[in-house]
Amino acid sequence: MVLQALYEAEFSDRGALEIVDEQIMRRAPSDATATHARDLFLMTMEKRADLDHIIRSVLDNWELERVSLVDRNILRFALAEVLYFPEVPAKVIIDEAIEVAHRYSSDDAGRFVNGLLDRMVREFRKESV
Repeated sequence: MVLQALYEAEFSDRGALEIVDEQIMRRAPSDATATHARDLFLMTMEKRADLDHIIRSVLDNWELERVSLVDRNILRFALAEVLYFPEVPAKVIIDEAIEVAHRYSSDDAGRFVNGLLDRMVREFRKESV
């Protein structure tokens, strides 16, 4: 839900709440899942510039703009979860991001996302992955 809402937000002039709530309505998840998805989407949107800055810092010899939009958004919401949702274990965040990358991106996206998120988790979280 979060990935699809972030992707839509790139091209839409509709408000963030309208976009995420429509994505949630389409899937009718549990209240807890809907709340987390909404909170994660809004935090990712709010902190996007900061998240992009951090992602740029871990990209070796690569420009963020060259990373596919899907992969960029996966990295953004996963990093937002790492930084602003400490109750979610880092291993869960990484596993979910890899699963989303495998489902919605290229064959190599899972390894790419895993490598970058592993570096960011090690830098910003004290727990081991």
